[in-house]
Amino acid sequence: MDEISIREATKTDSPEIVELLKIALGEGTEKSVENWHWKHYDNPFGKSKIYVATIGSEIVGVRAFMQWRWKEASTEKELKAVRAVDTAVSPNHRRKGIFLTLTNYALEKVRKENFDFIFNTPNDKSIGGYLKLGWVLNRKIPVNLLVNPLFWLSSKKRLEQLSKDSLEFIEHGTLQFATPFAEADLSCPFSKEYLQWRYLNNPLVPYKYLYSSGVFLVYRLKKTKKITECRIVEVQLMDANAHQHVKKVIAILAKRYLVVSMVKGILKSKLLLKNGVLAVNLEREGPNMVTKNVTLPEKKYQMLLDTHSPYWGFNLGDMELF
Repeated sequence: MDEISIREATKTDSPEIVELLKIALGEGTEKSVENWHWKHYDNPFGKSKIYVATIGSEIVGVRAFMQWRWKEASTEKELKAVRAVDTAVSPNHRRKGIFLTLTNYALEKVRKENFDFIFNTPNDKSIGGYLKLGWVLNRKIPVNLLVNPLFWLSSKKRLEQLSKDSLEFIEHGTLQFATPFAEADLSCPFSKEYLQWRYLNNPLVPYKYLYSSGVFLVYRLKKTKKITECRIVEVQLMDANAHQHVKKVIAILAKRYLVVSMVKGILKSKLLLKNGVLAVNLEREGPNMVTKNVTLPEKKYQMLLDTHSPYWGFNLGDMELF
């Protein structure tokens, strides 16, 4: 049997890694060296932890953990996390334990570097593999769907100008961000640098923006065969009174789309009745979110697992695959 070696990837490995991803996962415009570097090397939270399996000089497997940060408001301390993202094994070398070997190697490395926990959002096909390796189903991410059957009465033309105006404000304004989850202790530390990397420079998704009354939204349009869903991936408050205006700003989108989705907790009422908009607020289960403890004290990790606690306040953009 060929001897398999595991090592940390270097930036010069990127072209070969991207080719492996294309072979193992299929061609796609998102699979390029430039996009790989944006995702894994430009991240303001730090360079991804990327490990490769080799046989001789050939890279036959890759495992990438993207760095992420969460900040506790009560302690002002940051938790260091990684997201298990890009993984591939060469079709010519499957059933050799490469995925398991890579994963165990990566886990040991992030443990030695004192990362706190791992999280990711596997689909129903791949979640079983994570559960076998000690990840736990943290929750089905709860989402709200605002449904407005009279959306067709309102024009969307104004939204493009609002998005341009919002970008102009973001480019030149003095920016301070705060989470919309008033009861949450743990949230992603949003900054202009993060906004630039995660959304403005994102080569994979054309995000749109809406700023009004101190509320800043990032959203995307997700088209299916039947409808266009307006997915709000980020809500940030930019002044002390902005929390009073969240409904009003979301209503700008709800007025113009049949379905507007967002993570549960931003809107708590059953109906959105604002500025002449009447939309029903439905609760649904979203993607799987799994976690694995690395070095967190067990009591703290249990707080992450508690789906009835408001401790962890995350936006859809924190969990979205990209």
